[in-house]
Amino acid sequence: MRSNIAASKRHAAPWNVPLLLILTLLALQFSRASATQTLPIKDMSEANKQIHWPADMDPSKADAFVHNEIFIQAPANVIWENLVNAKDWPKWYSNSADIKVEGSDSGRLQDGSIFTWKTFGFPINSRINEFANESRIGWYGEGTGIKAYHTWLILKKGDGCEVVTEESQIGPSAIKFNTEQPTAMFDGHHWWLTALKARCERAKQLSESISPAR
Repeated sequence: MRSNIAASKRHAAPWNVPLLLILTLLALQFSRASATQTLPIKDMSEANKQIHWPADMDPSKADAFVHNEIFIQAPANVIWENLVNAKDWPKWYSNSADIKVEGSDSGRLQDGSIFTWKTFGFPINSRINEFANESRIGWYGEGTGIKAYHTWLILKKGDGCEVVTEESQIGPSAIKFNTEQPTAMFDGHHWWLTALKARCERAKQLSESISPAR
C-alpha cells in the first residue's frame, strides 16, 4: 500500500511544477495589470515643446501631467502682472488661498521667490525656478506625498497672447488624487485660465476706455 502511494506521488510530482509555474505567471500578470490600472491617465499629445522642464519633473516620467491653454486678447504685460501678483490670486481664482510670499509685503513673485499657499485643498510650499519677464514663470510645489512643477508660457500672437500652463506631478498623493479625480487638475487649471482671461481683457477694455482719444 505504501509503495503504491509513494509511486503515485512520484508520478504526480512532475505535473505540480508546471502548474505552480503557470499560477505564478498568472499572478504576476494580474499584479502588473492592477498596478497599471491604478495609475492616472497621462495625455502627452498636446504638451508644448517650448516649455522648459527641470530634469526631475520631465512630464514623460512623471506620475501625472496636464496641459491647458487659452487665447487672451490683452498684452503680455497685463497677463504677467496678474500672474506675479500672487497675493491677489484668491480675488479672482478661488482655488487658491492663504498665499504668503517670503520677504515680500506686497505678495509679488520674483526670481527665486519662496511662497506657501493652498490649492485643491492641499497646503503647498513653492519655489520659483524660472522667471523670464512677461514670458515664462515656473515653480516647484511640494506637499504631503506630492511634488509638482507648474509652468506658464506667454506667447504674443496677433492682438493678444496664447497662454499655456502645464503641470507635472510625482508621488503617492499625486497618483491617488489624479486617479480618484482624473479631470480635477485639468478643470482647475481651465478655471484659472478663464478667470485670468476675463480679468485681463476687462483691464484692457477699462484702460482703453479712459485713455484720451488720439
